[in-house]
Amino acid sequence: MVVDSDTIETVAVIGSGQMGRGIAAVAALSGYETTVNDIDEEQLAEAREEIEWSYEKTVESGNATQAEVDGAIDRLEFTTDLEEAVGDADFVTEAAVEQQSVKEEIFEDLDDVAPPEALLATNTSGLNITRLAEVTDRPSQVVGTHWFNPPMLMDLVEVIMTEHTPDSVGDTAEALIESFDKTPIRCKIDIPSFIVNRLMRPYGEGPAWMVYRGEYAIEEIDSAMKFKEGFPMGPFELADFTGGIQVRIEGEQDHLEDDRPMSYDTEVCPILHQLYEKGRYGRKADAGYYDYDERDEPQIPVDAGQGFDTLLVWAPIVNEAAKMVQNDVASVDDIDTGARLGGNWPVGPLEKADQVGLDVVVEKLTEVASRHEDTNKLAETLPCDLLVEKAKNGDTFY
Repeated sequence: MVVDSDTIETVAVIGSGQMGRGIAAVAALSGYETTVNDIDEEQLAEAREEIEWSYEKTVESGNATQAEVDGAIDRLEFTTDLEEAVGDADFVTEAAVEQQSVKEEIFEDLDDVAPPEALLATNTSGLNITRLAEVTDRPSQVVGTHWFNPPMLMDLVEVIMTEHTPDSVGDTAEALIESFDKTPIRCKIDIPSFIVNRLMRPYGEGPAWMVYRGEYAIEEIDSAMKFKEGFPMGPFELADFTGGIQVRIEGEQDHLEDDRPMSYDTEVCPILHQLYEKGRYGRKADAGYYDYDERDEPQIPVDAGQGFDTLLVWAPIVNEAAKMVQNDVASVDDIDTGARLGGNWPVGPLEKADQVGLDVVVEKLTEVASRHEDTNKLAETLPCDLLVEKAKNGDTFY
């Protein structure tokens, strides 16, 4: 018998890096007996220290009492022995390095040592969960749970289904996430990048092409999206902050070879390759789209983007969101909730579409698409069928 949300008492987290230790901290504070496993004893010790530090901050902020934190610490265990970590676990979350082959090896091992009724989850931001499920003898008990960094503070968790995942398992995962006092959204099909990161792709990619073609300056676009539209960061500032240049280039081939539904067939904008080849990976390398030296953030003039049409950035994002609705990947509400909670966006893309009018969005997409010389990129940017149909009928998403 497979566990359900009413019978889950013990959680195991595989991997004690930033995400793993954060997930474990949340689980223990929510009342679950929680074991953290890692092959690196030193990293486990660091994880314990950081969790206790984060708990102290939680008490200081008034979000937990000292008694609640003390109880959570008592519920936490750390071990390098995988069988010891998962032998009695009801729910196992893998949070290892973001490499498909590494995760597949871990799932093979978990399948051998975890109780037969246990659910196995992976914290990945976009890897192939279906393939992870298929290396086990329990593919129907595998689900994706994509947390956002840092897990203690970020409210959103994406629950990703594969073709093998029954609704009951997705429901159990969502109920568990809610018991952690987090907000789950459901990605009903295992597609590359899932929901939030799929929206992030055109947010970064579209502006990169505009700069590459010499149409606008980096500061113009960043200023407009940050100060006019209210995004936490402009697309270039965000890419530098997250290491997006390196991630996009090093993951390009995997994306092109991915055979899941809605896989990408367009190459990364050449400007990212140019920066990558120069070692300009972003803030951690002291240079990306911007030069950093000793500055913590780029100096973006508030009024630099006053003349920039922000719909040039918004329209491809709306199109990507509409494609997910069209293909029944996610609901309208879950997509917008993901953007607001996972990206800290001022408004969801489908809410934005309703605000400006779908006919305006379709017209802008056609304009953006016409600027691409590559046929694949042009086709990717043209408005999807659902968007066109809604615009023709004067419909809205809400």
